Amino acid sequence: MSSTKKNKKYQDSKEPIREIYIGDCEVTILGTAHVSEESVKEVRRLSEELKPDTICVELCNSRVKSIQDPEYFKKLDVFKVFKERKMFLLLSSLILSSFQKKMGQGVVRPGDELRAGMEEGERLSARVVPIDREIQTTLKRAWGTVGAFSKMYLLSALITSLFVKEDVSQEKIEEMKSEDVLNDLFSQIPSRYSAVKEVIIDERDRYLAQNIRNAAKDSKKLLAVVGAGHLNGIMNHIEEDKDISALDQIPPKTTWDRVKVFLFPLIFGSIFTIGFIKGGRDVGADMIYSWVIFKSGLAALGAIIALAHPVSILLAAITAPFGNFNPVIKPGWIAALAESWLRKPKTEDFENIATDSEKFTGYWKNRVIRIFLVFMLPQLGSSIGTFIVMNEFSKILIP
Repeated sequence: MSSTKKNKKYQDSKEPIREIYIGDCEVTILGTAHVSEESVKEVRRLSEELKPDTICVELCNSRVKSIQDPEYFKKLDVFKVFKERKMFLLLSSLILSSFQKKMGQGVVRPGDELRAGMEEGERLSARVVPIDREIQTTLKRAWGTVGAFSKMYLLSALITSLFVKEDVSQEKIEEMKSEDVLNDLFSQIPSRYSAVKEVIIDERDRYLAQNIRNAAKDSKKLLAVVGAGHLNGIMNHIEEDKDISALDQIPPKTTWDRVKVFLFPLIFGSIFTIGFIKGGRDVGADMIYSWVIFKSGLAALGAIIALAHPVSILLAAITAPFGNFNPVIKPGWIAALAESWLRKPKTEDFENIATDSEKFTGYWKNRVIRIFLVFMLPQLGSSIGTFIVMNEFSKILIP
């Protein structure tokens, strides 16, 4: 049973606050901007005033560990990330983190109000509960809702955001506490990406609300620190228990995902076979020669532009002709795997992503960003090579 109440002592607060009773637990939910100094101060003020026995923070378990462990970046094995094909998830996380860091320059570090919540919990000997869904799960679910071309659009939009040097005034930061900021932001993206908004915002509203309810069952006084954009959504779902187990599930592969593994090799293999049948051995050999030269040459060129290690360049060139026949052997992935092994990023590379990305030359200076260039540019070169060669093949096969 839940009930809401309004407390006069919070009416003068600059931060949006909601209060609710969940059973016998008094729950106070504070809405913050993740780069706001005022939000940090309010977390500390409320903690001192309320003295909660539980503090909930809008973090997942893995992000809590990264905050608690100052050696986190030193322990992050980028080679393992690429080996396990988690590069898009890492890239998305780094770009979003970098974007927030740019907005917080000169004010506070992004997420300082959540760090303050954890510190206050330790000071008060209160239970600190991370209530957000694992970021990997959120990104995988969002990534799985869109098709290949939409993935390219969203990825390019994320990468483009790295070029933006965001000088945000204190007034603008305070505006971010408006409960409608996130809704306004997502209302501007094309309607075909509404599924992404559903995963990143709406699903997490339900997830956060239920985890606050779960934490309240073992508490008498609870303080929850969440992004202000989630406040309305949380209040819409917090009145009753809901099953959120499905929100932790990773979408299974579609029929198309399974079919394309066999379909593309079959298509390209058939094209070469037709070339040999219709044009004879010389024409077939010329087709193979063109395929290797264009695919290998442009993949290697992409690696060279990325200033990849010579071994990475060589591997990109060798694997490019086979990428369309084997989904495991992709020139960008193989080259980046080699690059992450031969030129392991240092701690400062992770810490300086935001500042290095403000300058064009910083993309090659920073080892983390450069690894992603080594991943993307050879792959792009190989794809361009495919289009060029297929255009030439069409002239041979279709007189």
